[in-house]
Amino acid sequence: MDKPTVFAAALLVAVGGIIYELILGTAASYLFGDSVVAFSVATGLTLFGMGIGSLLATRLATNPGLNFVRNEVALALLGGSSVLILYAAFSLTEVYWLVFVLLSLALGVGIGVEIPLLVALLKEHGRDESVGLLSKVLAVDYFGALAASLLFPFVMLPYLGLMRTAYAVALLNVLVAVFMLRRMGRRTRWTWLARLTVVLLVACFAASSAIEGAINTRLYQDPVVHYESTAYQKLVLTSFGDDVRLYLSDQLQFSSVDEARYHETLAHATLTSVAAPASVAILGGGDGLLAREVLRYPSVREVTVVDLDPAVTELARTDRLVSDLNEHSFDDPRVRVVNGDAFRFMDTTAQTFDAVLIDLVDPSNERIAKLYSTEFYAMVANHLRPGGVYATQATSSYFTPHAFWQVAATVRAGSPGRTVVPLSVNVPSFGEWGFVLSLPAVAGQGGAAVPGTIGPDGGARLFAATPLPEGLSFHTLDSLRATATLAGDHPGPEVEMEASTLLSPVVYRTYQQDMSRWRY
Repeated sequence: MDKPTVFAAALLVAVGGIIYELILGTAASYLFGDSVVAFSVATGLTLFGMGIGSLLATRLATNPGLNFVRNEVALALLGGSSVLILYAAFSLTEVYWLVFVLLSLALGVGIGVEIPLLVALLKEHGRDESVGLLSKVLAVDYFGALAASLLFPFVMLPYLGLMRTAYAVALLNVLVAVFMLRRMGRRTRWTWLARLTVVLLVACFAASSAIEGAINTRLYQDPVVHYESTAYQKLVLTSFGDDVRLYLSDQLQFSSVDEARYHETLAHATLTSVAAPASVAILGGGDGLLAREVLRYPSVREVTVVDLDPAVTELARTDRLVSDLNEHSFDDPRVRVVNGDAFRFMDTTAQTFDAVLIDLVDPSNERIAKLYSTEFYAMVANHLRPGGVYATQATSSYFTPHAFWQVAATVRAGSPGRTVVPLSVNVPSFGEWGFVLSLPAVAGQGGAAVPGTIGPDGGARLFAATPLPEGLSFHTLDSLRATATLAGDHPGPEVEMEASTLLSPVVYRTYQQDMSRWRY
């Protein structure tokens, strides 16, 4: 066996091994919700399995070439099916974490066997260079790891999706096995088995959309009418009767039955608190529902919607179910859609706004937590025009009360000298939901509001700078004012909450602790 063949095999299997690890972490983060835990556990277990595989390789060194082929075929079948196995375990069983652990370990063992067997194969053919040989094979393996880490996020996941990526990498494994069999000049039953595996994987690759659709049908109560795996998340739209629901990575974003309660509260609590708003920024809100509410104001001249995922904004514009719901807001000439990171947008834009509405997913991981930091809120405040206001969704004021109050504390710390007003409204799909409004300091308040109120008149002095527009589905001026006074049994903070920062994103840990108190 010549060196170029072994080095080529080492490069290709390294690409496959790293991508399997990334697939496991990504799939687990989609399903379980916490990307830090998912990727940490996937990486740790896979590396541990690789260590076990390296030790087991000594028992396979008597026939390294054929054992390498056997390992690649087995790895292809397991790795190619990894996403299917995880999704099936999540939808059908209560032990999906155990399945994830065992799958990570098994793939790690298969990956760990590869390099020792390739080195043994070279030695079997009289090329024993000990340390020098091993260092060259490992160098090629590490170069392949770099290629994989770039291919996965920039090419494979955006264009193939998660399940197709798994089958594509599995094809790579089995094609390496076929290649090695040809170079060894051996025709065994493994030759035919490898070829049969290629056919099976090609068929699975072609049918992966149907497979994903069948799995997702079991994950959701209502019929799935749109499914898409993007570079950032899994996007699912369901419809049953009058109820249209959008899920991002299995987290409900809205139900058409009661979404007006959420979007009207965030939009109108903010825009009625600033005089004649003309320029408005929406950070998040890629479904177009918040833009729909903003466009009700005759004074509004421009709306800038900043949403990370172009697939979401495209769905909002082109899917009839969503575009009818948002009243075709993205087709309005006053609306400009920017697909990008909200943090970077606020850091680099020269625009200023009368109002900024922050409609982002909950701070369930450190990646999102940066958008709930003092630094982010300071940037938002710095882009406000004189008299400008901003508001953010702040998780459930009932189910995650400590996270809710921590967002309020972070808003106060990020834009000192301004009045901070916690708001809460009942959204049946979500439960009691919280928002935090930041506006110029109210005379006599010293730049801070009593939690839940803004003076002795509750919310009467709020929401009076601009009249409430017509056409609302839920709010009247009285009900909007009522959101500024929290219920008497509302679980308030037991201690002063620490502000969340970029370097210390405590809000996501607080959110996870709050959520751990509930069974769902």
